[in-house]
Amino acid sequence: MKYAALLALLVSGTVSASSLAELKAALGALQGQGSLRGTYEARQSKTEADVGKPEATTVSARVEDSAGELRIGWDRDLLKRALDMSQRASKPDTELSMAINQNSANRIAGAVNYAPRLLNIIATGQVKAERSESWQGRPARVLELAYTPPIDGNSSLKVKENSHTAKLWLGADGVPLAASFAHSVRASFMVFISYEEKSTENYVFGQMANRLVALKREEQGMRKGAGQDATYRNV
Repeated sequence: MKYAALLALLVSGTVSASSLAELKAALGALQGQGSLRGTYEARQSKTEADVGKPEATTVSARVEDSAGELRIGWDRDLLKRALDMSQRASKPDTELSMAINQNSANRIAGAVNYAPRLLNIIATGQVKAERSESWQGRPARVLELAYTPPIDGNSSLKVKENSHTAKLWLGADGVPLAASFAHSVRASFMVFISYEEKSTENYVFGQMANRLVALKREEQGMRKGAGQDATYRNV
């Protein structure tokens, strides 16, 4: 029985390592040749603990990605409205400006082709489980990973928890169909300031123009400490 259990463990480890290598190869092949055009839309909702009423903001931009250039087109009326709202004398409102700023070129580039970002994530990943599981009626393999992103080298920051896991649904070609990430971070600054954040991200992917396009990303979580106490949801 001991030998059988050991053999099963070795076989399981070989399968996991092979699937992770297959995933890396599949992502590495998605180099983004050709051009892609579309609309990027972001909807953000935040609820402060002391207010209780959610604040919702929606922005969108035209996107064109080619092998050598990423073009992002923000509507001028939207930019003007954001500026006018932030400069109101009576009650300035910066939520629209913040939504535009948070959806930066780097974030949009990641949506247009998520493959490079996912390769960075799984570079430090350790396989925890693997199994067959359908996704929206399609046959798929599920790969569960634990990974550790780089930590800010600030000497005044003491990290108490830095837990990150990924669950990836892979198609027959090894390319992800969807993914789910869970994050839990607790830290303290200068001894007396504490911070905590827990969040989940769910992605739906599609292959277009030799890219892994994030067709949808939904994030929800909470932040507490360092002057913040709020829940949020971003799509």
